[in-house]
Amino acid sequence: MKTHLRLLLTAVLALTAAAHAEEKNGLSLAVTKTLVEKNDSRGTGGSYDKINRTQALKASIKNLSFKEMPEGEVTWSVLLKRYSYTDTLIFTGTEKLKALKPAEITELIFGGTKITGYAGYSETYKDKTEWQITVKQDGKEIIKSQSTSAFDSLAKHAVKRDNAEKPNN
Repeated sequence: MKTHLRLLLTAVLALTAAAHAEEKNGLSLAVTKTLVEKNDSRGTGGSYDKINRTQALKASIKNLSFKEMPEGEVTWSVLLKRYSYTDTLIFTGTEKLKALKPAEITELIFGGTKITGYAGYSETYKDKTEWQITVKQDGKEIIKSQSTSAFDSLAKHAVKRDNAEKPNN
């Protein structure tokens, strides 16, 4: 019984740690990475797996105030560090945010990027992503969240790309 409880607690903590949440100016912003497509395959000889996935960001935005929030926009940036290259790529975009009634939640999925690599018996090499999301209303920044405090520094040295994939959702 104790083992089952420990496993359940570990799973809950792992899921909680994966989501980044911020609250500011009457809005709550929670961001998680979400798997859009998975095409992994067994490598030659069966000793490793080839990783081939499309990963996107899922933003849950909730109006915490007692009044309706006007329309806005969500500006996002995703840094992609390929496991086999020295350059870091940056993908950017803007999504429309509908007006939110009190306590209303909306979810947006955006920033699809291809994640590649391989997983062997003892080591896994795959691409890594970092992100930054800003919510604006009437041109004013309402809330901003990022996966790492070093995002701005990493973004300065990244190579700009405009071809982030549109998730199917």
